[in-house]
Amino acid sequence: DYMATLIERGETAQTRRASFIARWGLSHREAEVLGYIAQGKTGPEIAILLAISHDTVRRHTASIFQKLSVESRTAAATLALEAGGGIIS
Repeated sequence: DYMATLIERGETAQTRRASFIARWGLSHREAEVLGYIAQGKTGPEIAILLAISHDTVRRHTASIFQKLSVESRTAAATLALEAGGGIIS
């Protein structure tokens, strides 16, 4: 599949991030977790960075997979990266 990302005049990384989050229905915390997944962080690392339990990271990850209609961290990270970096903080 081919995915094109158009960047509108005046669009910033922050607006691209907000657009991606809204389009996929992600919560703020899910977007944070997805950003770390796209950076290659493990579940335990994400838990430490966000000061949450590893079980909570797993629940957020499962919710992200469902919302993005993907089955792996790699697929979720690819979608985030293809969003033009807007999801990666």
